Amino acid sequence: MASNHNDLLFHIDPEELEAVRQILGATESQVKAAYNRALGRTAQTLRKLSKSLVRDELQPRAMNKLRERIKYFRIRSTSQLEKLDEIKLWFGLDNVPIGILKGSMRRLGTKKKPKGSRFTPKGKLPSKQYDRGFIASPYGNGKKSIYMRTTKHRYPLDEASVGISDSLQVSIEDEIFERLPEIFLKHFETDLKGRVKMGMNRKNWHE
Repeated sequence: MASNHNDLLFHIDPEELEAVRQILGATESQVKAAYNRALGRTAQTLRKLSKSLVRDELQPRAMNKLRERIKYFRIRSTSQLEKLDEIKLWFGLDNVPIGILKGSMRRLGTKKKPKGSRFTPKGKLPSKQYDRGFIASPYGNGKKSIYMRTTKHRYPLDEASVGISDSLQVSIEDEIFERLPEIFLKHFETDLKGRVKMGMNRKNWHE
């Protein structure tokens, strides 16, 4: 299965962090603790925002099966919290078997002279032709898909897949990732307020 993994750098304005620290009267340890927690909460927010986008773009038959193919977001400080001006986001988008997407399949050619098959997704992905593909339900579950033989024998079979990285990456970057600094700073400020109020992590951000 092909896999496409990407990483992006985002710059955080340290002056904004310092301004929040001074307003709240937070210690350096509390700032680092809030920063670390905000990384995880930002990743959770991105996951939630991406669900509706992925559903609209790909039109999956079942979201849970598609979720297995999308390696959602991990966010880390690039300097192990030594500097608080940059964070890196990792995400991966694996190719998706066409059987989990809504769409139509069409045989090309005739039974005697087959020329492959074509899958036209219901979502925003382009249609794709599989020159060696044939439409079948080989496992007796009534679910048809396009398959290709990997040997001269009847089995094993490979289910046809479509790449989702290029299409989804553009949409995710345009509609979600540009909001990352704003989302991060909101989580950071909320968490820091709580730590200052509760007196947590005043001397050690690992507490």
